[in-house]
Amino acid sequence: MNTQTHVLLAAAILAKPNASARNSAVIIGALVPDLAIYTLFVWSKFAGIPEPTVWNELYYNPPWSDAVTIGNSAPIYLSLLLIGLLVSLRWRVAMIVAFFAGAALIHVASDLPVHVDDAHAHLWPLFGWRFRSPISYWHPDHFGTIVSIVEIGVGLILSAILWRRFYAPWVRGLLVLAILAYLGPPIYFGVLGNF
Repeated sequence: MNTQTHVLLAAAILAKPNASARNSAVIIGALVPDLAIYTLFVWSKFAGIPEPTVWNELYYNPPWSDAVTIGNSAPIYLSLLLIGLLVSLRWRVAMIVAFFAGAALIHVASDLPVHVDDAHAHLWPLFGWRFRSPISYWHPDHFGTIVSIVEIGVGLILSAILWRRFYAPWVRGLLVLAILAYLGPPIYFGVLGNF
């Protein structure tokens, strides 16, 4: 899934008005699993590395593949969630850790059914196994066009839910940006021909 869909989904499930620390933890938790991918992308731009090299070679090899694997590890986030929940009985800040981990787990779980060749090792460090789904959120040979349309629809529904829940203009501005972000990949890869 696209990163903004992960954030919208985690926010719709876990965020609530007047809980800025909790909501920040949810947003950060939903973003962290994709952090290595964005870092790779930005670094490759500064290094002048061509797109095919980035997505066909670097992404699948250490150290980038290792960073993506660590960032998408369900056991790590489950451990953080359990620690956060147990310790939160004594320290409130631990509950923030639990919300962070919960949002990351939502991200990991929602990625599982929509990755084919780019599947993550979600059970690392216990197992290196990767579930290779028959459908992709982006690859047209694996229903990516249909999945992308469905994902945009889900993103719009999640945005509407959050729009009704949050009234702050800056939150609503972020929701508009999240919706506009769905135009980014088609423009970047399709219209501009960057791949």
